[in-house]
Amino acid sequence: MIIKRLSLGIILILLASAILLISDWKRRKGTSNSAHTNPRISTAAAQPAPKKWNIHLIEYTNVLDVEESEHGIRDGLREAGLIEGKDYIWKVRNAQGDIAVLSSLIDAAVTDGADLLMTMSTPTLQIAIKRGGGKPVVFTLVASAVAAGAGRTNEDHLPGVTGVVTTSAYEELISVLRETMPAARRLGTLFVPAETNSVYNMERISEAARKAGLEIISVPANTSGEVPDAALALMSRHPDAICQIAGNLTASAFPSIVQAARKAKLPIFGFQSSQAHGGACVVVARDYYDGGREAAHMAARVIRGENPGTMPFTPLKTTRLLVNMKAAASCGLIIPASILQKASQVIR
Repeated sequence: MIIKRLSLGIILILLASAILLISDWKRRKGTSNSAHTNPRISTAAAQPAPKKWNIHLIEYTNVLDVEESEHGIRDGLREAGLIEGKDYIWKVRNAQGDIAVLSSLIDAAVTDGADLLMTMSTPTLQIAIKRGGGKPVVFTLVASAVAAGAGRTNEDHLPGVTGVVTTSAYEELISVLRETMPAARRLGTLFVPAETNSVYNMERISEAARKAGLEIISVPANTSGEVPDAALALMSRHPDAICQIAGNLTASAFPSIVQAARKAKLPIFGFQSSQAHGGACVVVARDYYDGGREAAHMAARVIRGENPGTMPFTPLKTTRLLVNMKAAASCGLIIPASILQKASQVIR
């Protein structure tokens, strides 16, 4: 009788142990699958920062694209498991489009003991490299970090720099433009010779247009005061549409371009979210919010000890198609239903 009771007890103990092991195995498997299906979350995300980091976000201009990217950075740091006030403190500096002020902002960040510079725009990245005092730099809103002087390739770059490359969606926009205006042959754009990113964008859109059998007419503008006259000069060359490349100066002075285009009854196609809200008819923009999130995740890796020199620059591929129906109506442009169906946002 005693032996039977002992045998029964042993069996119950073994059964209970088996149930616990199976339950724990399922829990571990579920955790593993969850991490696998969300590549943004890693085991490092659960680790606190080794110290409280002093992050300085340096902005060149104050436009919608910058606001979207900044919002993405804030959310991305939270997604990465970092807590503001505990793992990092945060300061935002904006030069309001003044290059001299931008240099002073980088100097001020270094003086204030910044541990990490997060830059938004090509000029901001270039000045941070020159005047950042060797502080690690994570960038976004940069058309080409290689053209900006941050490296020879996305993998072979300066040791303290990494970030997200937001090269414009040239071929995608040309495709949308041809679907919307199949008879168009000549496209106009303004560019800024002093801006590395603007020259790079002008060369890339010219190449994409040639491949599609289109011609790009480009007119330079060096200051915001020159943009109105440059825009009028561009319209006088009778393009079929304006295809305005991304740039800092042209983004700030975009109302002048819109005003000239409306007088000429020409539609504007663009590459920046702010252009769609500012009067462009159709925009194919990189998702600057998503670019900010990606940059924040890279910053979190740096904060947790990873060497930015070993982190390749990450090209941002996600785009948003935006349509401004009021702007289209003002110049008599009919937006095909196929474009409206694909649009991420229709501004009415």
